[in-house]
Amino acid sequence: MLIISIDVPGISVYNSCRICPECLLLFSVSENGEKAGLMTFCYAFIQFFFWFAYGTAVNFCSVYLLACGLSNTAIGILSASACALSVLISPLLASFADRQQRVTVRHLLLFFSLCQMLLSLLMFLSYGKGAVPNALLLGLVILLVQVGLPFTNALATQAIHAGRTFRFSLARGFGSLGYAVMSFTVGQLAAVFGPGCLPLVILGSSLLLLCGVLCFPALPPAKASSDPSPASGVLRFLTRYPGFPETLLGCTLLYTSHAFINSFVFQIVTFKGGNSASMGVVMGLAGLLEILAMVFFPLLEKKREAVFWFRLCGFFFMLKSLLTLLAPGIPPLYAVQLLQPFGWGIMTVSSVYYVNRRMQPQDMVKGQTVMTMTLSLGTIAGSLIGGPFLDRIGVPGMLVIAVIFGALGAVIVFRHAVRK
Repeated sequence: MLIISIDVPGISVYNSCRICPECLLLFSVSENGEKAGLMTFCYAFIQFFFWFAYGTAVNFCSVYLLACGLSNTAIGILSASACALSVLISPLLASFADRQQRVTVRHLLLFFSLCQMLLSLLMFLSYGKGAVPNALLLGLVILLVQVGLPFTNALATQAIHAGRTFRFSLARGFGSLGYAVMSFTVGQLAAVFGPGCLPLVILGSSLLLLCGVLCFPALPPAKASSDPSPASGVLRFLTRYPGFPETLLGCTLLYTSHAFINSFVFQIVTFKGGNSASMGVVMGLAGLLEILAMVFFPLLEKKREAVFWFRLCGFFFMLKSLLTLLAPGIPPLYAVQLLQPFGWGIMTVSSVYYVNRRMQPQDMVKGQTVMTMTLSLGTIAGSLIGGPFLDRIGVPGMLVIAVIFGALGAVIVFRHAVRK
């Protein structure tokens, strides 16, 4: 799964530098004359190995913890708890970085990388010595990568705000590539060497991520916003835009449907007759194919406006869940991934366009924030609900629930997502 996050609450750069949809796809002009190539390479390197570490910790969580002896329900609770904590911790860390001018986003990413390295080393040393220590350690790693996600995107936003030159879309695409490469290679490694090798993969990718952040140019602290326009409170904000609260509910249901599959892909693959290598191929195909939506969305928007594609993509979430349920084996499951760019891929980009064009200027940041929150809420719900369903009614029953959630979410988004 690939996420374009726009806002980290508490970092003032977002209030002083609102990002238009076109800038999300291409940042290539600045006034300071710095070469775009080096900046693009540094950020692409960071994106590649961040998503490599993220995917290994989050998507291979079930592989590792099942081998340690945990149940599906326990794995779901662990994943949901880590995601919920990240939602609470990220704004606090962002506010701290905003108040303490000496602590930058870059410093926080360096700290996260070092902690991931330490925890993954402890995981490797404690593997096979009890389920609880391994679960706690991996839970902390998942928490770190979840917290690190918005700050990784914030690093790019601060660079643009500081006048640095680089191509964001190209660098962000390397994040998708890193996720796809991780899926293929880590799946094979787990099949050959066993789940005990996964902590070493997290350790290595976190080390390279650390190197990338160290090489990224230091940026000046973000200045406080000088925008005098008042931002509305949450209740006024939600009531100001008819249909937007319902759209948020629909998106949460779609992401919950997605989380049923994404959080328990290993169980689904083994039910269909595959193994961890097959799981890697499934995730790798999805990661590669969703790049197409990110690259070609501007062409789609020339045909129809962004809200059209945003309203439509929910039905592909439902369709993917349905075809995953009906797939009789691993090869058909591979073919189902062809739907990835039409559902998740388009949703990732079109939701950003939709919110920016739906909101008034003083509410754009808040709009992007609450839209991003639907992903976290959907992941929490999918993990908490999916695990017990999986233990009680098995993979087919869980996928039926995923289809129902996807259908409800698709209908709600289609009915309530409007441009104005």
